[in-house]
Amino acid sequence: MQIEMEADELATAEDPFGELAPWQAMLDRYSVLFTDMVEGSSVGFVPRSGSGIQPGKHVAGLVEAAGEVPMLKWTNDGNGMSAGVMRYPGFQEARVDLLFVADDAALEAMRASLAGDTLSLIKRLIRQGHIMFFVLRTKFELQDAGYEEFLDTLGLAFLGACR
Repeated sequence: MQIEMEADELATAEDPFGELAPWQAMLDRYSVLFTDMVEGSSVGFVPRSGSGIQPGKHVAGLVEAAGEVPMLKWTNDGNGMSAGVMRYPGFQEARVDLLFVADDAALEAMRASLAGDTLSLIKRLIRQGHIMFFVLRTKFELQDAGYEEFLDTLGLAFLGACR
């Protein structure tokens, strides 16, 4: 699968996500989780530092993202999920369905686990408070977009058993 890069891609040494090829390989291994997702579905990961998002703060009180904050974006391009890195435009303009905001330790752990069971690690990091999780679509929009299996894998009972 080809790795697609955003036009405003960040390619700096300060990129907390590292090389995209290991992320893409991980997404390809988990491809079955994304088969029900519609084209255009997307998930974003941003580093907590510089994102303007802090634990325990109401989203309405967000500060602007500081400087050139990168966002790792997984997008269903019609052939599966593709990994790309772009500038994080801020919470309101992120244009993703789900946003994960990770502290530095979580980002390092995720990079180190890319050859293993990364989604189980992400699930643990969410439960431990190292990754904050934001849903930017309604329950019905997520259902229609095919997110149920992915969210269940992460232990996020957002969609619930009853419909």
